Amino acid sequence: MGTVSIRPEESRAGSRRGGAARAALYAHVVEGKNVTTAQIARRLGITEHAALGRAKRGPFPLTWDALASKRRKAA
Repeated sequence: MGTVSIRPEESRAGSRRGGAARAALYAHVVEGKNVTTAQIARRLGITEHAALGRAKRGPFPLTWDALASKRRKAA
């Protein structure tokens, strides 16, 4: 009789942990649409680390124009 192997992503697919991991992928809302950090980075042509920094700094609600600026505008 053969052994059955279960890949981790399959075993957590319906669990709370798996759901939280998928939800965390789409942690940013830009102009009303859920996007990943990787999608922001690709669209702006920057690294994911830089994209995450820009998404976290605001201003909120996020817009593509605000994300494209290198520095936050003074209030």
